Amino acid sequence: MSDASKVNAGANDIWRSWLKFTLVSAIFFQVTAATFTSLGVVLPFMIEEMSWSWSGAGLGFSVLSFMVGIASRLPSWTLRRFGTRATFGVGGGTMAVGHGLMATTTGLYQYLAGAALSGLGYSLCALVPGVAVIQQWLPHRRSFAIGAYMMIGGLGGVAGPQLVTAVIAISGSWRMHWYLMAASIGALALLCVVFLKSPTNRASEEEPSTLGAEKHSDGVYMTKHEWQYADVIRTPQFYIIVAALTMTLFGGVTTNSWAVTHMGNLGITITIAAGALSAHALINSSSRVFGGILATRVDPKWLLASALAAETIGMLALSVADNTAMIVLFAIGEGYGFGMCMFATTILLINYYGPKEAPKTMGTMYLITTIAMLGPVLGGYVADEVGGFEWVFRSYAIVMVICLIAVVLMKPPHLQRVAE
Repeated sequence: MSDASKVNAGANDIWRSWLKFTLVSAIFFQVTAATFTSLGVVLPFMIEEMSWSWSGAGLGFSVLSFMVGIASRLPSWTLRRFGTRATFGVGGGTMAVGHGLMATTTGLYQYLAGAALSGLGYSLCALVPGVAVIQQWLPHRRSFAIGAYMMIGGLGGVAGPQLVTAVIAISGSWRMHWYLMAASIGALALLCVVFLKSPTNRASEEEPSTLGAEKHSDGVYMTKHEWQYADVIRTPQFYIIVAALTMTLFGGVTTNSWAVTHMGNLGITITIAAGALSAHALINSSSRVFGGILATRVDPKWLLASALAAETIGMLALSVADNTAMIVLFAIGEGYGFGMCMFATTILLINYYGPKEAPKTMGTMYLITTIAMLGPVLGGYVADEVGGFEWVFRSYAIVMVICLIAVVLMKPPHLQRVAE
């Protein structure tokens, strides 16, 4: 091949790689906007029309969260068995059906079925398959691309509530929101089926890009071996990383559920409290791409440590957030900590154990973190018992410190049968 041909082939490879990044990022933005953040906004309109109880309607959120968690291992199987196109195609189609059931719902059970299908589709369209595509096609910019991908998904959470209010204001119907979500995820899934393939054959779809590996500084640990899944789950480092993310999600979902109520009890207006959560969401999103920029120069272990330290500060600030300074400290600390922890735990799994088993290890991590869905329930119970949420958030801060100590003391894992 001539030099000119090599240059053209490299340029085409780069173009295809970033096209695939754009597609999976658009899907992550859409599924985030359509589910967790927008459901809470559209639900009051559904309750008013259907005359549901709050507890019955709230069950849909639990079903959605449970299905996302319980299906976290599924993408690793579909990616291996059927490939990326089928994974995104089936996931997008499942979400479209789920949203369609919500749009046409006439009763609670149909709504719960729609929430379940939306959760199942979310697992097949979000982090695990998205990171797998980035690893295959952008190995030379992996850390930055994963950080940017997670940031775009986080921005979907910021846009979701605004989208709901805009659609309902224009159309006058909450059903139109779900119709729009069904149509958009269906269209994006179709684009993935068309474009998430190599130009030659099915087998090459699983081959990595020819653009080369990402370059790291000497201070960033990278395993020299591709670990097997069975060896990964025997290492204590895996469970330290999973524990850090689990506690982060416990704190995050509890914060989203009760922070506004808690600040209201402390005398803060709902406008200021809601603004603090919006600022939290923006910082959460931006910290992920910030992590992607740093991860080739700073070991992600220290990025994770900084996230846990920031979350500790943020939780303590939230526990006494009756003034502007504490509210700002909460938004910055918890926002940065949550986003950076989401990024750093993903990159640590790849750096410590290699990309080959990443879909399985990530899927297992998110399956374990499903327990975090109990956070709002436990938080409400503790608040009822002690008369407020102060000790709920202080308790999270204490556990975050324990996780922080474990991360700081953590050494890279070594494969027992191969001397590293």
